[in-house]
Amino acid sequence: MDEKRLAGVVLPLFSLRRNNDHGIGDLTALRQWIDWAADAHVGFLQLLPVNALGRDECPSPYSAISSIALEPLYLSLEPWTVPGLEERVFNETEDTPPWEQPSGPDLVDYPKVRSWKMWNLRGAWHNFRTKPEYAGIMPKFREWVKEQGSWLEDFVCFQVLCDLFGTAIWWHWPEQDPARAKAIASDYEEEKDFSRWLQWLCEKQWEFIRIYADERNVKLMGDIPIGVSLSSSDVFFERHLFNTDWCGGAPAEGNYAADPFTAKWGQNWGIPLYKWDVMAQDNFAWWRRRVKYCTKIFSMYRIDHILGFYRIYAFPWKPTENDVFLPLTQEQAAERTGGRLPAFKPRGDDQAWERNMNLADGDLYLRLVLSAAPGVSVVGEDLGCVPDYVRPNMRQLDIPGFKIPHWEIKPDGSIILGKEYHECSFAAFGTHDFETLMQTWNDSYAKIERARKLNLWMGGVPKTPANPEQEHIIKEAEDGARLLKWFADYCGMQPETWMSYWNLEIKTAMYRALFRSKSRYSAILWPALFDINKRLNIPGTTGGTNWRERMPFKAVEACSMPQTAWLRSIIDDSDRTPLQGEDAINALKASSKRIFPKVTVNNERFLKRMLMWPNGKSL
Repeated sequence: MDEKRLAGVVLPLFSLRRNNDHGIGDLTALRQWIDWAADAHVGFLQLLPVNALGRDECPSPYSAISSIALEPLYLSLEPWTVPGLEERVFNETEDTPPWEQPSGPDLVDYPKVRSWKMWNLRGAWHNFRTKPEYAGIMPKFREWVKEQGSWLEDFVCFQVLCDLFGTAIWWHWPEQDPARAKAIASDYEEEKDFSRWLQWLCEKQWEFIRIYADERNVKLMGDIPIGVSLSSSDVFFERHLFNTDWCGGAPAEGNYAADPFTAKWGQNWGIPLYKWDVMAQDNFAWWRRRVKYCTKIFSMYRIDHILGFYRIYAFPWKPTENDVFLPLTQEQAAERTGGRLPAFKPRGDDQAWERNMNLADGDLYLRLVLSAAPGVSVVGEDLGCVPDYVRPNMRQLDIPGFKIPHWEIKPDGSIILGKEYHECSFAAFGTHDFETLMQTWNDSYAKIERARKLNLWMGGVPKTPANPEQEHIIKEAEDGARLLKWFADYCGMQPETWMSYWNLEIKTAMYRALFRSKSRYSAILWPALFDINKRLNIPGTTGGTNWRERMPFKAVEACSMPQTAWLRSIIDDSDRTPLQGEDAINALKASSKRIFPKVTVNNERFLKRMLMWPNGKSL
């Protein structure tokens, strides 16, 4: 694909902040960050999945309860964005006790935010369905509902049943037959209608944000996880498409893992496997639908764990049983599961015929995904245990895979430079699952400093250890020096620069080298950009600060921060500045024709009109 090289920022929606944002990032905050991105020459904003979340205290966006439904917590609560919301909603009100109001300057409090926003949205819904001034909009809502098909009815029924039975774990429900469960939900039509209305609002607000982003020449990058939660409306109502006997995940990581289970057994994500042969009977309609709805609101998207299209590591037990299996041996685990052990499904990569079949499967499934939204840019997260046939196939399909510089090492032990990367790639020093680069650097240098202070490392040369403890300290120092030397070679830094704790000079050298790489896309996470040493998620763990970290500032404040000026200079210096002027307008027209095929874009006034909400007020 002959496409402009772009730089992006990883910006989870829950992290965003604005005045009166009700405890979580919303779509008005995203609009403000789109303005920031356009001014900083950022080509794309990479979001995490925005599908409907579970009701956990720290719900993972990668374990959505629907492959289509959007999360209402991200709705903007402003009168001009929600028909029926007749005045602005402020965080602090006299008639609502403080413990029910959204709070928390640093972390998202999901239960409190959900309670607060749903209380206000229910009031708006009551006005929308009862007051005559909204009668003219009601037919548009009803027409939209008719157009959605079965997914919407399945989802709203699932929501009702979750509330009725007190859990989304449907295999704990007293009624698990989909037809009978749907009959039970039919007694709660008003509640179902509220859920339908929320999804209508979500789609409309997202569509306008997408148009605004296109107009400002900033791509919004979505994220399609390899699976959906076992506790989802998809699995409950379309169970014939899923193998619920196995849970998808990733192999063991050994000493690299942050928790004992991941180190020993791997990551058990709890996602069911697909029955690809059954999906093939209707030409993979479920996947086509999923991609279609994603690309209605995103101009590009990332496939999380794209390796799962070729084969996926699977567990014969659910994540709730991980603690039971943690201390067991392989033999004890097999005895408990009837002989089944974690393994790659549908087959491994040990034999040539297995690799050939895995390649054929992945190629077929990814081609059908691409065909569901032709012309949309797709990136594949291909990290982990990567078979040698995957990346050549991805390049053949024009799906850029990830380049993590310190993981790209030649057989002779030297680091691969950015100028040697294939153009069809996505360069980054990490993902939302990584610790910050600042932390990685400082941890490595601290190992060298410890050895140096003990006189075990002089002038870059380790001394001969006198005991096992000294041997361990020296080995850690050597590991740290090796990593920093890789980084130094990648960036062209001299020893007097890189033999130091993290600083602005090192940060600039690192990201200048990254953005100058040949990769089609390069990205930086918002904590790394703004020098905040916070991690967004620790794989294999739940709760804590996972998926909750919020920015300590708003987009309007970020505009004048030195990190923004720094980023723009790095982008411009690397020839990743987005298209400007007439080139940008032509690209926007092409994009608008794809989104609105029945509309002819003749001038910029159409684009301005499309930025208006239904009641005529601007975002």
